[in-house]
Amino acid sequence: MPCGTEAAAETARLGGGTLWLLPNFHCAFAATDCVGSGVRGANADRLDSRGRDGDSGSAWPRARNRTRRKEQAPSHVSSRHGTRQLSHQRRHGTMTDTITGNPTIEAYTGPIDLSRPHFVGVGGSAMSGLARLLAELGHEVSGSDLNDCATLAVLGAAGVRIYLGHDASHVDGASCVVYTTVAQNAPEIGAARAAGIPVVHRAQVLDALSANRRLVAVSGSHGKSTTTGILAHILRTLGEDPTYLIGADVTGPLSGARLGGSRLLVAEADESDRSFHFLRPSIAVITNVTDDHPENFVNHAAVMRAYVEFGCRIASHGFLIVNADCVGANVAAEVIADERPDLTVLRYGRSRTADICLLDVHAEGWSVSATVRMPNGTTVRLTLPTPAAHHLENAVAAVSCAVALGLDPTDAAGAACTFAGVRRRFEHVDTRAGVTLVDSYADHPKEIAADLEAARTLARGRVIVVFQPSGHARVLAFSSRIGRLLADKADYVLLLDVHGTVPQGRPAADATVIVTHLRDGKYCLPLGADHVARIVGGMAGRGDVVLTMGTGDVTGYGAAILDALSQRSGVALSV
Repeated sequence: MPCGTEAAAETARLGGGTLWLLPNFHCAFAATDCVGSGVRGANADRLDSRGRDGDSGSAWPRARNRTRRKEQAPSHVSSRHGTRQLSHQRRHGTMTDTITGNPTIEAYTGPIDLSRPHFVGVGGSAMSGLARLLAELGHEVSGSDLNDCATLAVLGAAGVRIYLGHDASHVDGASCVVYTTVAQNAPEIGAARAAGIPVVHRAQVLDALSANRRLVAVSGSHGKSTTTGILAHILRTLGEDPTYLIGADVTGPLSGARLGGSRLLVAEADESDRSFHFLRPSIAVITNVTDDHPENFVNHAAVMRAYVEFGCRIASHGFLIVNADCVGANVAAEVIADERPDLTVLRYGRSRTADICLLDVHAEGWSVSATVRMPNGTTVRLTLPTPAAHHLENAVAAVSCAVALGLDPTDAAGAACTFAGVRRRFEHVDTRAGVTLVDSYADHPKEIAADLEAARTLARGRVIVVFQPSGHARVLAFSSRIGRLLADKADYVLLLDVHGTVPQGRPAADATVIVTHLRDGKYCLPLGADHVARIVGGMAGRGDVVLTMGTGDVTGYGAAILDALSQRSGVALSV
């Protein structure tokens, strides 16, 4: 736990204080004008139009805690667990109106019995970690998934009963059925409801797990997994013993989840379906706010409203940690501070408004470094083993959380320097025949741009991208931006088919919507991993960087690419 008398007092205040439970709380936003709860005029304009894509630059002025306004919230805008779906038309042209559901609407509100939970889609990164923690706590856990994988084997070894495939019979005897929005139509869900078995979202289980713990919830359109991983590493390095749930592996399968002995719980907060509205953190992080998840949000203003409601759920006198370089995050923080003057807002980033400020950022090879100015004016040097400069922001967000927890900022920054990274977040897979293979989870334009810039910093030759578009709604919404980024920042693109299920009643996307932005002779449409390996093996030269990029099975293409490069390892390659 935090060291020192003042830190101990802060621990008692945050850890033992009353959580901000407001059953009738309305984080009020009308469909078009954002009236109510003081969200008027400039605030409404900011939520509706400022901070699109989380653009960096001159950040919005720092949030000041003001006297809370007393206007009555419109009763039609919010429910207990989240804002209702807004039916107004999209205004900005970057997002669709594909609404797949909001789990906070008509959610189960009774007691959750976790003695015998069944997880639907247990192999997912977030679900598998939660299932493992419950199993280690002594609960009788079962789970089902369509595809076998190494994660399921680790879960089985941890005592989780695994079923391959979905079937209604799997919920027999379950005390509750845990799902994510993606799996909401699985047969187990319908069978559980028919049998009167509580059906609860994964985030509701996370909230139940945090009941006797201090929850640090990391939200944001990008950077959640890396930030959560660095914070967990800092806490463990400095002698804390946190429980954590990272939405990605750190080393091997299920390495992103750990049951600790302290009251600290560090976890990602998922904004994609608004399920972070189930959580009540003591400390919340907003790494950035972008126009993401077009399958669930009608426009950017809806995304902004979701983050504001999340921030308004922070425990009394808690902390809000915000990226000072993201206009959208700053606008959200400004509105949250209006609603919650009891919160302490701590900002990080390169902006001069930041409380913890990044200075002199420099990237060279597999290293990126910066000077960090702490709130007390002292400075430390922060170095990470990656060329991805945006990971420095994630590290400083984690250090900011450590400061809010009462830890020494210099010690926290020093611990962050020893973090090796998260799987698939610009991960160095290997170097063969002078060609460096990097695996990237990026699928949103902002993520793609950041990782391509990191690859360009690293490359001494060309940047070759094996890109798998992810999500039909996302591809339709962002195809032109993705295509232009690939055309401008990559030297050659191998474009795979779109990964993901077509939403019911919605159009499918294909790679042609991206191809139209690529230049002739600078791309191809390969027919699988072997074909990709032959192309890359035949064209990649010493000093080139090859990225396997996307959220689907493109990560598995790396092995075939490395094999093809190994066959040429004895051949002199030209740049």
